[in-house]
Amino acid sequence: MEGTTTAMSPPETLRPASVRDSWQALADGLHVQRVHLHQDQWRRAATLPPDQLGLPAELDPIDLVSKPVLVVPCDDDLIGAAGLTPWIEVPYRLGHDRTASGPLTLAVDEVARMLAKDLDGGLEAAVHGATRSSAWWVGVFAVIHHESGRSASLEMLQSAARAVALGTGMRVLRAALRTRGEDSAVLRAAYCRAVAETVVLEASLPQLLGEIGGMRLTDLVTTSVPWRGQFTKYQSGTGAGQVE
Repeated sequence: MEGTTTAMSPPETLRPASVRDSWQALADGLHVQRVHLHQDQWRRAATLPPDQLGLPAELDPIDLVSKPVLVVPCDDDLIGAAGLTPWIEVPYRLGHDRTASGPLTLAVDEVARMLAKDLDGGLEAAVHGATRSSAWWVGVFAVIHHESGRSASLEMLQSAARAVALGTGMRVLRAALRTRGEDSAVLRAAYCRAVAETVVLEASLPQLLGEIGGMRLTDLVTTSVPWRGQFTKYQSGTGAGQVE
């Protein structure tokens, strides 16, 4: 009727993201910023022996700077819905073309197999793409950590890689639930497995964070996997990247 107004819901594309999604976007942006700021240092790492980088001898620096090896291309729409497009694109834009698959890749592949069990090909590829890229990001942050004076063990770096991979894999599964609906029992089961793994992981996170404290890797781990302290540092106004 004339003179009256009707309340309308905003289009889906205009609805504001949740607070959690906003913090995640901020954290993702700061991680990308950090990689670009330390790009030269990271590239030089490929020419140095691990002991000069404070890394375990079992890690070949080439493994930490090579592009992730993806057997099947990711579903770009699903990766985009998960907010992980930079997560995939940055390694392929900056990474070396040399093929390598080291201990960090093997660690995240364990997570991918657990999360992607029985999923269809496109979704399985997206999970594997997110987790393989997680190994690359952990490798980069491990390489540029040495200014902290901390030494990294292989077990510690593999634990960090699994944590980050679990977080990114969950984001893919969550995006699939949102975009494909919740009618897939297999998809719901995969997401439930991921949630159960985060509950188990949270008990060990304080020890892991204590081991990597002071390293740039800390921010990557704390903001990738869902847990009660995920964005505490950012919410307190001391987010990584402000000084840099």
